[in-house]
Amino acid sequence: MITFLARLKGTREYEILHALDAVYTAIEKRESVWKTASRVSCTDGCGTCCIAFEPDVLDCEALYLALWLIENEPAAARAIRDGTYPMKRSDNPDGCFLYDPDNPYHCTVYGGRCLICRLFGYSGDHGKDGSTRWKPCRFLSDTILASHNPQLTHRQYESTELFQLFNALPPVMSDIMSQVLSLSPGSSGATYPLREILPGAIQRIQFTLMYNSLNPEDPDNIRPESA
Repeated sequence: MITFLARLKGTREYEILHALDAVYTAIEKRESVWKTASRVSCTDGCGTCCIAFEPDVLDCEALYLALWLIENEPAAARAIRDGTYPMKRSDNPDGCFLYDPDNPYHCTVYGGRCLICRLFGYSGDHGKDGSTRWKPCRFLSDTILASHNPQLTHRQYESTELFQLFNALPPVMSDIMSQVLSLSPGSSGATYPLREILPGAIQRIQFTLMYNSLNPEDPDNIRPESA
């Protein structure tokens, strides 16, 4: 839960982000069950999925990340809002600009990360018959999969086999996406590159915080006119 979320009470942004926070919490619980049952997890310090990838996100995802940045990384929030934050990495200009290749954990906004970042590697999809399927992350090495008990390979596993192997099923990405889309019934469901939508989302959250009966002397508040 983002502490600053309570400061948005009474606004449309609060309704959306409070509901999205509940979805994110549910994802963590579902993934925790799947990780425990499958004993499959990301390799420590990997981050390979972020090197050359930057997500396209829904408006609500951008607002959630904006609020997280304002609370946890205010200097970065100001820089992104003002256009002074480095939006292209020297190691890979097309990769996520919030990825730090020199940090062993890589993601600089982990607590506010977007939906795909929470689901990648730990979610499945639906087959034509509606059943749940799952395939190990392509960035897990063959050696790691071969050492797993039971031994795994880079192939798709159907729900019947998953129950036999793990007695559990992973969360399904499309089901969770449907939940998130329902949070904003009037929206078109359009997504936008993160680097394009995030500056405006930060500014929107800042204005909402400022005009939602905040104390203007609050040192934690990042007002639009602040440097």
